[in-house]
Amino acid sequence: IQQLYSCELLSDGSIRGSDRFGYDGWDFISFEVGSGRFVAADSAAEITRRRWEHDGTVAERRM
Repeated sequence: IQQLYSCELLSDGSIRGSDRFGYDGWDFISFEVGSGRFVAADSAAEITRRRWEHDGTVAERRM
């Protein structure tokens, strides 16, 4: 499992960030800080996205 955090300060002073998870060199799921939503890379990750968004606690820890 690989995890990558990114954060960018934009010219208007806002912040854009993400938290990405991958497996064996392939993207799996990411969390977009601005929207507070998970983005699934494929149908397998869609199951995880639904579970994490339904639970809510995973997103709260990421914000």
